[in-house]
Amino acid sequence: MFKPYLVLCVASLGGALLVTSLASAQMAPGPGGASNPLGAIFNQNNNRASERTTTEHNLRSAEAGLGDADPRVRVEALRQLRDVKDPRADFLLIRAISDPDTRVRVKAIDMLGARGNKDAVEPMCQLLFLRSTEPVVRMHIAAALGRIGDERAAKPLIQYLYEATDERSRGTAVFALGEIGDRSATDVLTTAATEDPSPTVRRLAQQAIQKINGEIPGSHPLTTAKQQVVPTDQKLSKLRELDRELNKPF
Repeated sequence: MFKPYLVLCVASLGGALLVTSLASAQMAPGPGGASNPLGAIFNQNNNRASERTTTEHNLRSAEAGLGDADPRVRVEALRQLRDVKDPRADFLLIRAISDPDTRVRVKAIDMLGARGNKDAVEPMCQLLFLRSTEPVVRMHIAAALGRIGDERAAKPLIQYLYEATDERSRGTAVFALGEIGDRSATDVLTTAATEDPSPTVRRLAQQAIQKINGEIPGSHPLTTAKQQVVPTDQKLSKLRELDRELNKPF
C-alpha cells in the first residue's frame, strides 16, 4: 500500500534533481569553454548591478567629501568621480569649478576637460574673465576648453590670447584655438605666428593654423574634417613665409 506513495516521492525527487541539473547546465560554460547564453546574461546583470552600486557609492562619497572644510578632502572627493560615467558626476564637477580653493578648481577644470564635457564651456568661459580668477586657473581653463573642442569657446580664447602677458598662457591659448579648429581664429593666430616674441608661441600658432586648415590632425577630427579645405597657392605661400619667419635667428 506504500508503493504508489514511494514511487511518487522518487519521481518528485528525480524531477527536482533534473530541474537543478538543467539550471546548472545552463549556467555552466558550454563545450570548449564557450559561455552559455543564460549564464552570460546572469553574469552581465550581476556586473551591471555591481557597477550601479559602485557608482552610487562614489557619488554619495564624493558629494559628502565636497562639503568638507579641508580642501585636500575635496580634491580627493573629485578623484572618486574619475571613472563615474553619470550626469550627476558632471554636475558635481561643474559645481566644483567655483570652489574657493585653487587646487579644487584646477582639479575640477582638468577633469571636465578630460571628459570633454560641453556643459562646462559656458561656466568656464565666465570664470576665465573674472578678476578674482588666478592666472594659473585661467591657463587650465584655456587648456580644458581646447580639449573639449567646442566652437563657443573660440571668441573667449581669442580675447584671452590678446590679454595674456606670459609665454605659457599665450602658448596654451594658441594651442587650444588650434584644437577647437574655428576659422575665426585664423587672423589672430597668424599675428601670433609672425609677431609673438616667443619662438615657442610662434611655432604653436603656426601648427594651430595648419590644424584649422586640415593640414595636420587635431584632437577633434570630425570638426576639422568639416572645415577642411584644399590649400590654395596663396595659403601655401603664407605658410612658407611663416616658416622663414620662424627660422630667423633671434
